[in-house]
Amino acid sequence: MRKAVMIGMMTACVAWLSGCQSVINQPEATVEERQSMGVVLSDVGLGDQSFSDAAMRGMGQLRETGEWFVDYRELDETETYKAGFEQLVADGHDVIIGLGFACQADLETVATANPDQQFALIDAVSTLPNVISVTFEEVEGSALAGAVAGLETDTDKIGFIGGVDNELIQKFSTGFLLGAKAVNEDVELIVDYANDFASPDIGRMLAEKQIQAGVDVLYAAAGLTGVGVLETAEKNGVKAIGVDSDQSMIAPDAVITSMLKQVDLAIVEIANNVKADVFSEHYVLGLDQGGVGLSALRRIQWTEDERERFESFEKRLMEGAQ
Repeated sequence: MRKAVMIGMMTACVAWLSGCQSVINQPEATVEERQSMGVVLSDVGLGDQSFSDAAMRGMGQLRETGEWFVDYRELDETETYKAGFEQLVADGHDVIIGLGFACQADLETVATANPDQQFALIDAVSTLPNVISVTFEEVEGSALAGAVAGLETDTDKIGFIGGVDNELIQKFSTGFLLGAKAVNEDVELIVDYANDFASPDIGRMLAEKQIQAGVDVLYAAAGLTGVGVLETAEKNGVKAIGVDSDQSMIAPDAVITSMLKQVDLAIVEIANNVKADVFSEHYVLGLDQGGVGLSALRRIQWTEDERERFESFEKRLMEGAQ
């Protein structure tokens, strides 16, 4: 009996030592194989409390699965988007993502030069055969924000401040007015464009101008410039609606909700669809897919009639009948 136990222990030791030898000879055997993603962030980069920070949350979710290695580049380090994409290509990632429409030209230049590399573009559409495109239904999400503003305004004047005047940013103002008019036909929308996504000072100046014109609910789709809008709303005691992420921390006494644009969901969606061979596809994330929506409503006390008007509009929006 004692002999049998000793033989068993010796056999186990030999097996363990054999395993150790395998690890010594092949150290890579201890490391599980992971897929790899590289991301070039939008121009403001981390800390924008908006687009890039939302992307970082998605990258964090992938890291937590233990199945993905993720890396990123910021414009203040690489100086150009093109240099960031080229560095990530050299690193050999399974998929390389460009964040925001501003990087599209540089992404397509590098994607054309590397036809066997899978790329993805968030917030714009590319027709290249090795680029996945992901866009959002900004009109739907902004329409919900507009319905909130239409019910919350006392002056019937609401304001929108965009980073630039282009087709993408116009979707935010179009949806905002659509939702506001759906619940308050007397509402008037004042629109301004900062022509800058990285200037809180310009945001403050435009917000002051709109408040002096009677606006009492402000909505900005302007990156870091929008931070100045929210701060000015709080300073003047008017209400504001954030964008992309829940921005209530920036101006907690002013922000009544935020239009969420789930860039983190887009990052995970791209990861889930990467294949062995490069391909091109356009994914659109709307209310149905959870790609857009509102954060929690704060300090809102609607009457039963006002709540029914909001919920009725939300239902029509979900059904595609605005």
